[in-house]
Amino acid sequence: MSLFSVQERTLVLDQPVKIGRSVARARPATNNAIFDCKVLSRNHALLWYENGKFYLQDTKSSNGTFVNNQRLSKGSEESAPREVCSGDIVQFGVDVMENSRKVTHGCIVATLKLYMPDGQEAKASPSTAVGGAVSSVTAQELYQLRTYLQEATHREQQIETKLAALQRLVSSTQEAATHSWKAMIDEDRLLQRLETLEAQLTTYAKNYPEDSVREEMRRLLDDKCQYETTAKESLRRVLQEKLDAAAKLADLERQEDVTLTLSTSEDELSHMKEICESSQKELAELLEKQALQNEQVIQLTEKLKTTEDSLKDAEENYEQEKKEMSNKIVEKGSEETSLDMLSIEPSDMKQALETTQREIHTLKDRLQTSQDELRQAEANVSQLKHEAELADSVEAGCLSTRARLQEELSDNKAKLAADKALTDHLQTQLAGLEDRLRDYQMISETPKIYDDIYDDNTPTLVRKKKDLSKNKDKLNEDDTKDDECPNDLEDGQDADTTLTIIPTKTDKSLTIIPTKDCKDFNVNGSLEGKDEKETEIAQESLLCTDIHRLQELLETSQRSQETAEKEVERVKEDLAQASTAAITASHEASNLRQQLAASEALMSEKVKSVASLQSQVSRLEDSSQEVHTQLSNLSVRLREEQQRVHVAQEETQTLRNKLSEAEDLAQLSVQEAESLKNRILGLEERLEFSQTTSTTPLILPPHALRTTLCISQDNTSIDSITPPASLDTTEPINPAANDASISTSRSAVVVQDVVDGDSALRPPSCNADTTTLATKEAELKDFITRLQEKLAQSQQQCSALQERELALQETLDRESRSEAKDAGPMSPEKVDSLKEELRVLREERNRLRDKLSLIDEDYQVLTVQNRMLNFMDSPPHCRKRCRKCCGAEPRAAVHCALGVITAFYDTISAITGTSEFHPPS
Repeated sequence: MSLFSVQERTLVLDQPVKIGRSVARARPATNNAIFDCKVLSRNHALLWYENGKFYLQDTKSSNGTFVNNQRLSKGSEESAPREVCSGDIVQFGVDVMENSRKVTHGCIVATLKLYMPDGQEAKASPSTAVGGAVSSVTAQELYQLRTYLQEATHREQQIETKLAALQRLVSSTQEAATHSWKAMIDEDRLLQRLETLEAQLTTYAKNYPEDSVREEMRRLLDDKCQYETTAKESLRRVLQEKLDAAAKLADLERQEDVTLTLSTSEDELSHMKEICESSQKELAELLEKQALQNEQVIQLTEKLKTTEDSLKDAEENYEQEKKEMSNKIVEKGSEETSLDMLSIEPSDMKQALETTQREIHTLKDRLQTSQDELRQAEANVSQLKHEAELADSVEAGCLSTRARLQEELSDNKAKLAADKALTDHLQTQLAGLEDRLRDYQMISETPKIYDDIYDDNTPTLVRKKKDLSKNKDKLNEDDTKDDECPNDLEDGQDADTTLTIIPTKTDKSLTIIPTKDCKDFNVNGSLEGKDEKETEIAQESLLCTDIHRLQELLETSQRSQETAEKEVERVKEDLAQASTAAITASHEASNLRQQLAASEALMSEKVKSVASLQSQVSRLEDSSQEVHTQLSNLSVRLREEQQRVHVAQEETQTLRNKLSEAEDLAQLSVQEAESLKNRILGLEERLEFSQTTSTTPLILPPHALRTTLCISQDNTSIDSITPPASLDTTEPINPAANDASISTSRSAVVVQDVVDGDSALRPPSCNADTTTLATKEAELKDFITRLQEKLAQSQQQCSALQERELALQETLDRESRSEAKDAGPMSPEKVDSLKEELRVLREERNRLRDKLSLIDEDYQVLTVQNRMLNFMDSPPHCRKRCRKCCGAEPRAAVHCALGVITAFYDTISAITGTSEFHPPS
């Protein structure tokens, strides 16, 4: 089993192996499962082998044990034994982070490589296939993802609370602003009402001779209050429009920010899409490469199997050849014993038989030892085979087998040398026997009696006997060198053997007879009986047949020697081939292991990259959903803006209607001035007539009184009403300011008509006032013309604004249709056009602000002039002016009274409760 966490660990599971943390008595090593890791327990898990299966058990660990990302048991609980397979990914503990030092302690992650006792790799789990490995995510990545999600949710909650607080603050400020504005308006109205009531009180406090005058004054005061309220209402509407414009501007700025964020998010989305596509392409390429590498691994494993099969065949052939060699050695030993038996005299046959039996026993012992050695060699071969299948001991096993084969080859060479020496010895013996045979043949040809032959050949027999004893001694020495002959054989060969050689006449053969069988022969050379001759002839024939058989055995031994040499050469060649095949197999196995380790490392990296890509794809999907939600929100805001633009268009339409009403009112005021002028002329005629006829009382109709009141009021207010300097600019004016200017011009026209009509009635001391009034009348006419021009310009600008609003509405409709059609992001050109329109609207807003400020200044000037007019129209001032200008003339006094009545027309009309003034038709 191999663990690949930081380094490779090799464990032998002959007993259960403990997996745990390093302590003082157990230190990490390459042959144990002790790790220097703080997240492991001391007794973390157990791993063992039983009944052909591998089991893993969690022994109450704190941080748990995981097999293919599945935890075996809960915390501090012992798990059931879990079967593990080769290729499973096991994890001991989880990553733990110290909050104090911000240090993360990693866990132990390992890939199991399990091997059976026969050297075969255990079965692989289906969960560790390529698809499962690609979709697996490590616990460390899950922990990091959980921390990131927690931080993101915490930040999101903080942002939501801040946004809620800001919204509450903005709503409270808006409510406070509206309440303050309403309070200010109400306060202004109340002050105005108080002023009106005070004026009415002062009016009622004075004593006027007639009730009609009071009613007229009350009506005039009511009109004045109504005009002021309408002016304030118009001012309030203008300010409300100003606030609406500011709100629209803020909305447009937010929309601009949203469009900017939208454009940036679209760019990021496109970029992330490109990254996702490229990563998917790379993933596909990596999967293809991995498939090719898997095919190569399969091919290499098949090659390894074929080489192992060939190695097994070579070993089997070697064992068979070894058995054949042992059988041949046994046969040669038997042949050697037979030759020894032939070389022994007939008298020593029993002794030779005993020696041969002893030799047979020794050979059997040797055979048994050789069989034991063969079994031991087979055990060594099986052990070497087992070691060769292991990754770390392949080369050492091959070297040991090669050394062993070399030793066996040296032993075979030694045995071959011994066989050669034995064959040489047999050849020498055979040559000696042939020489002896030739000598016996030569002796048999000489016709002598047995005694003479025996007497003559006695030295020769003694010499032959000595030669045979010498040959036997040499043979015994050779046997002792080869460790094949026992010591008992030497004792048997040292015994004195007497040979009696009896030649025969009929056959050229010799018979070797032991001495003990020849006791009955007479030494003097007499042969007794025909039976003895026949036995001699038979012995001679047997001797010849033995010699022929020995020659044949010698030839067969030579042939077997040649075949043995050939087989030895073939065994050498097979040994060289087997060694080269073992070396190549070891190299291929090491290459395969390296490739497998590299592919596993690459696979782990790819698994991590695939997990990161999946997280990126999920984040991209979330961002795309957010973008879609933002687009939907923008479309909703766009519809709201369209509705607001529609409301603004309606408001502009109402302003136009009011402007047209103001124009109609101006025309009516001009007509009223003309009618008042005609009435004043009639009144002057009546005054002249009354002066001529002093007896007739002065009785004025109500419409004449109203006319005189208007004349007096306008006459006294001409000096104070002047056009404001700020209105000389070419900017457009609000309709409320136009109404005020129109009413002022109306009063000025009435005053001028009265002055023109009354110029004949005034004394010469008032000619200077008349000239000043004429100049002021001319200035007022110019002011009216300028106001009309500004009114035309304001109408043009209103029409231009309306056209611009229509164009903006059309662009918004087109944008909404295009968004509904393709549901895609806005183009940069459209964004630029919207920015340009936003800039134009900002400029228009600034210009409107300037106009509103000018209108405010004009309104302030008008209020100051109105108050000055009221102050100048007080009774003491009128009396002084009457004494200065008119003296004691009654007509001047009447004119002064009419001016006072006209100045206080609104107060009098309010006091008397008369109806509103309507010009005659």
